Amino acid sequence: MLDKFKQAVGLQEQEEKGLMGQIDEAMTLSWRNRLIGFGCCFGFGCLLTIISIPMLWTVQITKFAILYSVGSVVSVMSTLFLMGPVKQCQRMFEEKRILATIVYIAAIAGTLAVAFTTGNAGLCLIMLVIQLLALIWYCVTWIPGGQAALKSIIFRSG
Repeated sequence: MLDKFKQAVGLQEQEEKGLMGQIDEAMTLSWRNRLIGFGCCFGFGCLLTIISIPMLWTVQITKFAILYSVGSVVSVMSTLFLMGPVKQCQRMFEEKRILATIVYIAAIAGTLAVAFTTGNAGLCLIMLVIQLLALIWYCVTWIPGGQAALKSIIFRSG
């Protein structure tokens, strides 16, 4: 605390920090505030996803795809509050979850591209299923042994 005060008044030189270090430092929140931010962000993401569902039956596939995808992203981004943006981004691209992250991001982009360019409901739904499966796989990567457990359930020999 004293070091930050000295830096603020110019008595001590600031250490050179990269952009990520500056962002991480600026995002310092108490655990209470982190949990509130996580809960609000996750709840809003779920709300957007739920609101999108009736649009499937009214054949508003573009609106559905947008709301569903944005809701999904907001829900996942809520975890930024729990570990901070820098650590979250670093961990998203670790070896064990980089494929899931890339497939998930590509599926969201593909869903939106299909919805905006073709409006093809069938193709859009296929992209949404891929998006959902990629999200499930991504979430499982955060559980120790989760991928192995899911594989054993799916590929259980009868």
